[in-house]
Amino acid sequence: MKRLPNWLKIVLAAFGVLFVLGAVFGKTPEPKLAAATPPATTPTSTSSATPTPTPVAVTYTVGTVTDGANVVVNGSDGTRKTVRVLGVVAPVTTTGCYAAESLAWATSTLYGKTVQLGAETVDGVAVTLAGGQDYAALAIQNGYLKYATSVAAPALAAAETTARQAVSGLWAPPCNGAIDVPAPTPTPTPQPPAPATKAAPPKPAPVPTTEEAPAPEQDSAAYYKNCTAAKAAGAAPLYRGEPGYRAALDRDGDGVACER
Repeated sequence: MKRLPNWLKIVLAAFGVLFVLGAVFGKTPEPKLAAATPPATTPTSTSSATPTPTPVAVTYTVGTVTDGANVVVNGSDGTRKTVRVLGVVAPVTTTGCYAAESLAWATSTLYGKTVQLGAETVDGVAVTLAGGQDYAALAIQNGYLKYATSVAAPALAAAETTARQAVSGLWAPPCNGAIDVPAPTPTPTPQPPAPATKAAPPKPAPVPTTEEAPAPEQDSAAYYKNCTAAKAAGAAPLYRGEPGYRAALDRDGDGVACER
């Protein structure tokens, strides 16, 4: 077998070394896996969201009744305000016809009672009673207030028509629907003269009884208690007109006493 020359061995050895070095140092390192990073999470709040509080409805109580169309109410939130009732006209206070009756009824119906108020308008506020009855309609229908024609309210107009036809309250005499002036003074009806009464006849003088009244003919100087006394005095018989005669001694009334 032919031997390789030395230079060739040297060359092959050099290539072998380079190959080994290339294999050792030229190998590309495999990339290391990066540590898994947990996904970012939004921290959860441990407390629940606070709900928005619901506003508490304000209730109103009537504290003062000025007249049938104006009241003062006290709110449950501490407020106090004057309210003009929508759609009504009240008699003029103290001077208008039916003013006293209207105020008395409104006070009885509203004072101290809980009411609901509608939206405020330039013409007033609708007032609803606890039972759901509209105060204005109730007052007009019973003849305590009149309908304010400046407000378009067919229901109130119908209530006034009912009161007018029934001649109720202020629609009855003496007001006849006029509430801005005092009630007219009624004209007294002339009464016929009382018949003349006849004077009662004088009572007759009492007739004295036989035992009590002395005879008019009796003489006060001669008096006999009885016939025995008259006979003892020698005056019997006694005749009517003589002294000592009296009817009590004349038993038979013949005008002669103590004849026996």
